[in-house]
Amino acid sequence: MHVSRTIVLVSIQCWLGMGLVLSCIATLTLFDQEPAPLIVKGIAQVFRSTELHYGSLTVSLLNNGDNGFAHFVIRKLGHFFVYSFLTIFLFQLGKASDSFLRILMVLLMVGIIAVTDEFVQAFLPNRTALITDVFVDLTGCLHSIFLMKIWYLCRL
Repeated sequence: MHVSRTIVLVSIQCWLGMGLVLSCIATLTLFDQEPAPLIVKGIAQVFRSTELHYGSLTVSLLNNGDNGFAHFVIRKLGHFFVYSFLTIFLFQLGKASDSFLRILMVLLMVGIIAVTDEFVQAFLPNRTALITDVFVDLTGCLHSIFLMKIWYLCRL
């Protein structure tokens, strides 16, 4: 049991490190650098005439250009999936025998991490702290919890 917890802890650290690398790559699009032109052009094709309202922001290809819009989409998907994976790892770390208590503890931990992440972003240049990002993070968390519950039910 101790070895599996160590593997989970190392995996969490790897995911957080990968999130940092992806964040740095996404930052390149702010400086008109295209780290992945194929991704940028693909996102522009999919969302050609779409205008997204995100909190107080209105994001579109017309307002933000290909790079700005791709940067926005990549960041939001990154938030969702990083917190989704983090939830899976934290759920495996829990010792509570009651399933509801484990879910509550994971939601609390992920919520604290999400709020802390946004707090830190408030002090970084070229970053903004948005409460809507916390909701995206928690949506990723709930997504993983839902999928894990379905998986456990199917195993029974």
